[in-house]
Amino acid sequence: MTTTVGATPTAADLLTPGKVVRLRARLWRVDYCDGTTFGVTPLDGRYTQPSRFHTGLETAEAGELPFPQPGALADDRQQRLLLDAYKFSLLHGTAPILGLQRSRAIPTDYQLVPLLMALNSDPVRLLIADDVGTGKTVEAGLILSELLARGRARRILIAVPANLRDQWRDALDRMFHIDATIVAGHLLPALERRLLPGQSVWAAHDIVIASIDYLKTRTEEVLSYGWDCLIVDEAHIAAKPHTQAGRSTPDMERFLFTSTAAARCRHLLLVTATPHNGFTDSFHSLFQMLDPTLVTDFAGLDRRRAREHHVVQRRRADIEDWYRLRGAKSPFPDRRADEQLVSLTRKREMQALLAALNEYAGDLYAGGTRTVDRWLAAHLQKRLLSSPAALRSSIDKRIAAVTRGTSLETNATALERAAETTTDAMFDEDDEQDAAHVTATSGLDAATELRRLREIRDLAKQVTAAKDPKLQALLTLLPERMAQHPGAPRVLVFTKYKDTLDYLVAHLEKAVGKAKAGLPADTEVLAIHGGMNLAQRNEVFTRFEKASPAVLIATDCISEGVNLQRACAELVHYELPWNPNRIEQRNGRIDRFLQREPFVGIRTLVLDDPLDASLLYLIVRKAEQMRADYGFVPPFLANTDILLHLSDPQAAFRGRVTARSSAAQLSLADLFAQDAEEDMSSLDSELAELTAQSVDETDTLERVRDESFYGQTGIELQAIEEALSTSRDLAGTPEQVREFTLRSLRDRHTTVSEDAAIFTASSAPANLTDLIPSGYRFTFDQTIGIDDPDIDVIDLAHPLLRRLIDMTLEEARMPECRGRVAARIIDTTTGRAVLLHALIRYVAHAEPPVLLEELVPIGYQLSTGDTLDPAPLLAAAAGAGSKHRDDVLEDTAHVLDDPQLRDRLHAVAAQRATTLAKRHSSLVATWANGLTQVEPTSTDLVAMTLLYPQVKP
Repeated sequence: MTTTVGATPTAADLLTPGKVVRLRARLWRVDYCDGTTFGVTPLDGRYTQPSRFHTGLETAEAGELPFPQPGALADDRQQRLLLDAYKFSLLHGTAPILGLQRSRAIPTDYQLVPLLMALNSDPVRLLIADDVGTGKTVEAGLILSELLARGRARRILIAVPANLRDQWRDALDRMFHIDATIVAGHLLPALERRLLPGQSVWAAHDIVIASIDYLKTRTEEVLSYGWDCLIVDEAHIAAKPHTQAGRSTPDMERFLFTSTAAARCRHLLLVTATPHNGFTDSFHSLFQMLDPTLVTDFAGLDRRRAREHHVVQRRRADIEDWYRLRGAKSPFPDRRADEQLVSLTRKREMQALLAALNEYAGDLYAGGTRTVDRWLAAHLQKRLLSSPAALRSSIDKRIAAVTRGTSLETNATALERAAETTTDAMFDEDDEQDAAHVTATSGLDAATELRRLREIRDLAKQVTAAKDPKLQALLTLLPERMAQHPGAPRVLVFTKYKDTLDYLVAHLEKAVGKAKAGLPADTEVLAIHGGMNLAQRNEVFTRFEKASPAVLIATDCISEGVNLQRACAELVHYELPWNPNRIEQRNGRIDRFLQREPFVGIRTLVLDDPLDASLLYLIVRKAEQMRADYGFVPPFLANTDILLHLSDPQAAFRGRVTARSSAAQLSLADLFAQDAEEDMSSLDSELAELTAQSVDETDTLERVRDESFYGQTGIELQAIEEALSTSRDLAGTPEQVREFTLRSLRDRHTTVSEDAAIFTASSAPANLTDLIPSGYRFTFDQTIGIDDPDIDVIDLAHPLLRRLIDMTLEEARMPECRGRVAARIIDTTTGRAVLLHALIRYVAHAEPPVLLEELVPIGYQLSTGDTLDPAPLLAAAAGAGSKHRDDVLEDTAHVLDDPQLRDRLHAVAAQRATTLAKRHSSLVATWANGLTQVEPTSTDLVAMTLLYPQVKP
């Protein structure tokens, strides 16, 4: 009987998760139904991607997988392949941690803590604020995967900085088998071409990644389509901006979008390593998004509820202590960081250039009447401290602007406005924003300024590569750092400016293979900058990981969200970023979880120049001290007033440092030596006084520490570790994946050879050549895959395994039904027996309902029908002898024609449903929410095996 979907109560029951329906001449498993649409997955092995249909437009009828035909005999080996294929295909398993059925991530213990907190909460409203380099994306992905598997979320909106969109999509696909769609302005035309008439791109895709700056301009449009879960990466940029009297109001659009979206979504994940910017009101705004009742005007933040239910925040030191208390080794490398002082002795050209630029900066400070003059001076000094090439580019632009009489008041106004804020964003400008500084009108007389600028330009031309002390220092340093890691002789060099990047690439390439430079002849020099798309960056990353030796020059476009612990363990800061948090973000690219080298080396190049010396002391040394004292580096240390004062050549303390250095021929090393303690103390007190003028540093740091939730190491993981072990066993161990993959490939006449757990495949059939090119190398060992990017890791979510599963299932439904019926002789005393494998699907009556499924073995005696424990039958050793085919066919027909067979299968399904409900109720209460009421919805007999005792001689 055919039933029109959605027309009668019978049709509604037909679309219960786990039911099998016949639709469009195929068999489908129902995954969910939300009233107007329903999701299904095909069961016949042909194109097994899930589909979604409209309830009012489709007609369905009840369906089931037909019983095997009695004559469809195959050998036991083929049947084992079929059963493994069914097991691996169960994305909706009954494991305690359901999300691992779809995950290829292998979380370490501490990364399970956020998952445990999420499973103890409904709804999930969580701030994941672990330190840089601890794997927060994996932690968020585990939660998301679990929400999807349990049916607690289906429509997901992920808001991220624009430069992290592709990385999030890649991580979800690669680690969690989650297909997400990026929505962006430049992608919209292509996305809209695939829409139905009148359909919105926001409605067409259930899992969407978009830039937070794209979303904030269309809040109501996006949110009108309804989302179950919102994930915000780098959530600190979405906190409510702090405002002070007399200062301009910063842009609040990110905060307004995020707070509005958070209020409309059931689940919320905020992800950031720096949730506290030094201002209590901004920090508390994140908790108001999680739960408005957490923060009140009279009582502040309810810290007990926040700690227990809404925040996981651990410094790296906390995680290391957690491992130490359990007698385990830290999962992080040691950090060996130091500064490389670059001497200016006998570098007359560079000294002359520095002096000329300082005089020009002094003119700007003395003659300028607006903040923009100070900004211009600071900007040009930063460019020179980066490289002569960066300065030359800016000076040429400045000369052109002054010569033309350019008066870009909009730029000047923007700089004035930026200087009024307390944010450090103005110190992170890139080359694209350079013009705002270089072409703005200054307060100097044009003729005087041009004279100064042309003098600086001429001096800059004299600082050739051979006379550039920092470039020469880098050329000497690189071979030394490569030698520290013979197994990974690669170095990552960060620079702030694209001009400096181009300069370094050109001269490092020239130095390769030259004896004086010391770079090995086979060194590969690579570069990544903001003008490259994700595909181009990934290509460079791959080349960098494969090359040996190699140098990668990069701008700050990869200082966040990029994991390079597989590629190298050495990093060089070519110049000092004026934001200490930027230094820590850069360091986190290699100094992070799963770094394969025991230690990472970090070097910062610093000119023996008073300005660079002051910055070194203020930013690097103080940041290191804060890390030691507090365990974190704040994002607010580089205060505008302090840094502009440092760059002012008329500053009193800088004048004294300059005088001391000039008169006594002191080097930077002398300045920081113990015997110069008096000079150091004087500099320290003056910097402290400057700091106190705008930021009460100690009070602020104490406030951040006291208001944060660092030190969460007391959460016990025994329950979740046991559940994780069970989940991995039920989902399929690496050994099971290995056995199935190799047998499937060899059955399809693919040549496979092995060398130390690394396999090479060739001569693949035509339907596999797109996944197995000639000489394809793969492994089943995750650690090998991490160490060698050329070797593919085959796991539960790998496309090759999924293809082999689909092919095996489809072959089982061909006319010969390979593998569904088999017979074997075993060493047993039970007599003739039959072993059935039933695929049982259940619905757990949560809200919404959750689909569960498992492959269950059922054993009983062939002659009496008495139930047997299937475990000994499965484990029984092969016996001697054989059984005549006619006898096997007769016994097969006897089993399949038994009128009580369906009742037997249904009884087992009902018993298993009760067992699953009890198992769920034994877990933490919230884990079992909705999973203690389990009902079987369909049962398919996928395979049967006749077992005969061996004949004793």
